[in-house]
Amino acid sequence: MRRVVPEISETSNLLISDVTINEVDNLQSICESWSTKEILEGERFKPDYIRNCVLEGDLPPIKDASQEYYRCKSIHLRDSSKLIGFYDLYHGYPEVTTLWIGMFLISSVFHKKGYGQEIINLIKKEAKEAGYNKLGIGVYLKNWPALRFWTKCGFDKITGIHGHKEFSQDTFALLGLEHLI
Repeated sequence: MRRVVPEISETSNLLISDVTINEVDNLQSICESWSTKEILEGERFKPDYIRNCVLEGDLPPIKDASQEYYRCKSIHLRDSSKLIGFYDLYHGYPEVTTLWIGMFLISSVFHKKGYGQEIINLIKKEAKEAGYNKLGIGVYLKNWPALRFWTKCGFDKITGIHGHKEFSQDTFALLGLEHLI
């Protein structure tokens, strides 16, 4: 059995825990506040995106994918308990030694404060403690802010490019990135 990250974690500024049903509406609002998502990724969040993550998991397209290895994590400020974002993880995708970050979103009000890097450092630490040697993520090629963030965090190996073969305003492709830990 694969080991999973703890239910509750903390950093110097943040409290991280498994998302609860009581947080669904607030997290969905944070998702919907991402005004450029459709331009960068080709679609907006579905209205029940967070609820589905909590109830069913956002599982990878692999045989035998299981909710047992999926975690959706809420991010709160330690000093005020304010909910500022979330991320989700799948333990063992695309390889059993990889911890996959499926979605990572912090409310734009809290960008450029170092919280993203703080969370990535936590994920790296917890992944290593759980026996993983790589982190993986998919980033849309048109999402320049995300590409800058992830490469700054050490995601420097390209594992693949997936999506449309032709470039246009209405086509999209995903860049698979990996970080050895």
